[in-house]
Amino acid sequence: MRAKIPGYVVYRQDRNGQGGGVAVAVKRGIDHYMLQVPQLDTIEAVAVGIRTSRYGEIAVASCYHPPGRTILEQDIEALLTVGPRVIAIGDFNAKSQDWNSRRQNPSGAALRRFLEDTDNVEAIGPIEPTYDGQGRFAPDVLDIALLKAIPAATDITSLDEGSSDHNPVLLTMGAHAPEGDIIDKRNTDWAGFRAAMQRSTAIPRIETTDDLEAAVVSLGTDIRTALEQSTTETREVRRDNYIGDIPLQAQQLIRDRRAARRRAMRTEAERRQFGSEPAIQTSEGRPRGTPARALEAICGIAKPTLWKTQKVLRTTRKPFPPIQGETGIARTNRDKAVAFADSLQLQCRENQLDDEDEDHNNLVERRARRLDRLPDDDEIRPTTPEEIKRILQHLNPRKAPGCHRSVSVSG
Repeated sequence: MRAKIPGYVVYRQDRNGQGGGVAVAVKRGIDHYMLQVPQLDTIEAVAVGIRTSRYGEIAVASCYHPPGRTILEQDIEALLTVGPRVIAIGDFNAKSQDWNSRRQNPSGAALRRFLEDTDNVEAIGPIEPTYDGQGRFAPDVLDIALLKAIPAATDITSLDEGSSDHNPVLLTMGAHAPEGDIIDKRNTDWAGFRAAMQRSTAIPRIETTDDLEAAVVSLGTDIRTALEQSTTETREVRRDNYIGDIPLQAQQLIRDRRAARRRAMRTEAERRQFGSEPAIQTSEGRPRGTPARALEAICGIAKPTLWKTQKVLRTTRKPFPPIQGETGIARTNRDKAVAFADSLQLQCRENQLDDEDEDHNNLVERRARRLDRLPDDDEIRPTTPEEIKRILQHLNPRKAPGCHRSVSVSG
């Protein structure tokens, strides 16, 4: 069967021997071309190249990795060779806490090892689950995106749409980039401006208010004229900060920072898994253990800024858990509103004790109402100001006393 979507060009790679496969749909009018994907053993993929005016050519690949086999690192490497900048997105069935999955599986461990050894490649996943489990498994993040040398800011979100057990994911790229491709630049020669002002401006003779107003107008005119004569305007095409435009030293710093972040996240995950930090050991001058203790062994007493830096590198952003209702994860707006209403009702209701005697409570309420209706025979003598002053003078003053050596009491 040939899939057709009005207004789109569909590229597909069907699965051999059984139903299913992968596909990419490109909106008509977008400059693109089909890419040849290398032979892969554990990944199904189809890719197209998109020509963009802002970011150049970007390869977009739709991928699927079945859960029965462990993903091969050489397949990931071959997949990312389809272009200099690649977005590979799909159901990889590779789980890791690094991209918001509940736990790590063998494919997730293989992908994480590949990311640690490769520069300019990262994996991102949405905060909310992309797979609901359908009652058999716990909801989890299975659909992720691999980004290679993407210069723009990216964000991935799980959408509560469709009828499949997998939610579609939305990848947004360059949402915060400045608009417009042409910029105007002005360059002022301030030395020339100073010389022009000295030539054109003379000290006026001011005797009346009319002379003062005329001198002010003349000075403003001279300033505008000198500024126009010494300023040149140019129009340039905006150049985005591609990775190739960054100096080599800065590129190496970026790679080191990403590698340090991956190592820190891995160490933090292992510490949480085993419940304790490994003791520090040194062999041939190389520290072992957590980054904080290793840094202490290397530097001794370090500067506070250094400790703050390594603490930030080791801190992982914990995702917000999905909203849970009585029937499981609340996906639609209505289910979320009902879950909030049930939570508020549970928090605001009266506490019910297991051994509470309802008959006794009713008896107490009836007697209290009867006593409230009886006239009050105990007359309470009003308190005089002198008694209040004596009481206040014996209190421990916590505030500055007033003119009568008394303090104000609230409550």
